[in-house]
Amino acid sequence: MRVCLAFLVVLALGSAASAQQPGRTTAIVVSPIHEAQVVRGDDGMDHVNYELLVTNAFVSPVTLSSVAVLDPAGKELMRIEGDTLAAVTETLFAQTVTKAIPASSTVSVDVDLIVPPGAAPEQITHRIVYALEPYNEFASAIGSLEINGPEVAVNRQPAMSLKPPLRGTGWWVAAGCCRPNIHRDTRLAIDGQRIETSETFAIDWARIQNGNVFAGDGKRVDQHYAFGADVLAVADGTIVSVRDDMPEETPFQAPTAVHVLEDYAGNHVLLEIAPNVYAAYGHLQPGSLTVKVGDVVKAGAVLGKLGNSGNSTAPHLHFGLLDQPDFAAGRSLPFVFDSFTVVAVDVSVEGYSVRIVPASPRAVESAYPLYPGIHDYP
Repeated sequence: MRVCLAFLVVLALGSAASAQQPGRTTAIVVSPIHEAQVVRGDDGMDHVNYELLVTNAFVSPVTLSSVAVLDPAGKELMRIEGDTLAAVTETLFAQTVTKAIPASSTVSVDVDLIVPPGAAPEQITHRIVYALEPYNEFASAIGSLEINGPEVAVNRQPAMSLKPPLRGTGWWVAAGCCRPNIHRDTRLAIDGQRIETSETFAIDWARIQNGNVFAGDGKRVDQHYAFGADVLAVADGTIVSVRDDMPEETPFQAPTAVHVLEDYAGNHVLLEIAPNVYAAYGHLQPGSLTVKVGDVVKAGAVLGKLGNSGNSTAPHLHFGLLDQPDFAAGRSLPFVFDSFTVVAVDVSVEGYSVRIVPASPRAVESAYPLYPGIHDYP
């Protein structure tokens, strides 16, 4: 019995030290998709956002137990575990939430590190713990169930300040940063060389009036309160791309006019507002565009009207900043609006039922409108 206990103690000590030693076998490989990006949210905090790619190189499923985010000195800034970790662990394009990573598969872990204004470190690293299936016959081939790393650089350049692309009250962020949703989790393979995140900070706006997104049954575009709203230039700039030939889609039905990648944005405008910074507007109303390529516009100019063209099942505005004039291959860039009012902090829609968590109206400046709130724009 003494020999067995001694062996177990040595084994435990060896396992604890193995995570610190180089050359140990692991079941997973972890790397960042790209550097972390920072945006000041309408909650007054800085949100540091990035994704970790986790590839299961083992013969059976692997389950992530915890992801600790550390500063350069090793101080723990955040720990993701349990149901919270499962909710931010997804397959890449399908965006399927998965607790166990299948053998020979890759998932993404979304990280939204929330810190006080200006407190984001220049670099962060991680301590990741994972588990194998019980009684796996190949478990002895794995030398460590803990990974120290990877390191992720943090781009702390201030987000660009813009005017809102819409005016009026009741604008609901139906998709955007920083909780998991269809925009935050868009990941596309580009040129067989990289995974790109073209919609991390892009926003889909619908409009809510009297607790509803539309009147009647909502099966006509003109029943939606967002439909036909003026879409505005967020800054001075030059028009570099337009499209105005796609029809309106029927709400709540699969799009019929989307056949190639270029159709997804529908009728659109791309506005260059700085070197390598493009304001992208999608799903506009056909025949409503007021600009053409080469036009120079001022902030607040009407570019067109909100519609339901392209890959859209209900009228909304898709808006975001990109580092190149390409809705798919460009990287989403953070931005803030100079001023707006927060009127609700959480909204969800199930079927035709809208649930709203109201907030005391709160004016904010130089902030990003966080998903899934409702905001009024001057």
